[in-house]
Amino acid sequence: MTFRNILAAIDDSPQAAEALDLAIELARAVGAALVVVHAIDPARLAAAGADVMASSAMEVELDELQTAGKELLETAAARAKAAGLEVTTILRDGVPAPTIVDTARGSKCDLIAIGTHGRRGVARVFLGSCAESVLRDSPVPVLVKRS
Repeated sequence: MTFRNILAAIDDSPQAAEALDLAIELARAVGAALVVVHAIDPARLAAAGADVMASSAMEVELDELQTAGKELLETAAARAKAAGLEVTTILRDGVPAPTIVDTARGSKCDLIAIGTHGRRGVARVFLGSCAESVLRDSPVPVLVKRS
């Protein structure tokens, strides 16, 4: 299998940073381009929705999440460019797992690199697993980096 476009799904976790490093290393080794995606999870806006001024609070929260997402992507792009890679960044609103899979399809990616917290038991039940959902639904191979 040839990898021409590798998607790295990132958030602000150490696991995602490690997955990005791995994606950069692999893309460099095989001469692939890198697509870096960050999904703004609408569930993060739910806390703001409980405020009295819900609409205003949600707008502020969304602006903050978008700003943080752009900064995260800029940092990732700089790391990829420093490694000599062609890189595209994508910031999307949506539930992370389906957004990642949809972005991989739309960007014609051959591989998805993603980090995982490796939660088990009750923590996994309540917090879910984005990486597991991506594994289950991805049309391409998924490289999962666990710390």
